[in-house]
Amino acid sequence: MTGLSVTLTDGATHPKDSSEMAFRTAGRLALREALCAGAMVLLEPVAEVTVTVPDDAVGGVLGDLAARRGRVTGSVARAGAVVITATVPLAELFGYATRLRSRTQGRGAFTTRPTGYAPAPGTASQGTPAP
Repeated sequence: MTGLSVTLTDGATHPKDSSEMAFRTAGRLALREALCAGAMVLLEPVAEVTVTVPDDAVGGVLGDLAARRGRVTGSVARAGAVVITATVPLAELFGYATRLRSRTQGRGAFTTRPTGYAPAPGTASQGTPAP
């Protein structure tokens, strides 16, 4: 869960009818209400990928990134090579090193770093959660 905030208001302690269990129950009920009111979306981890490829392999690498649901965020030309920056779902990066080597005849390199989460494809709110 991300972006969830629950605030308990008007909570006073009384020696007679207040207890830790009463506050825990109030928190549990507030959490359940917030979950029912919010939209649920399945998130997947996303990584920022920086790929350095020769000029003659740029088209193939861009096509491969697009096939992996990658979103190119920038590219910079440097002395016979191009540095491409993209965000790609982590699940789509398995086997990428082998594919990059074959597309660039072993002259391409890449680095990744986690950047957060994004909605997974084909997910939508599924109604209310089970109690």
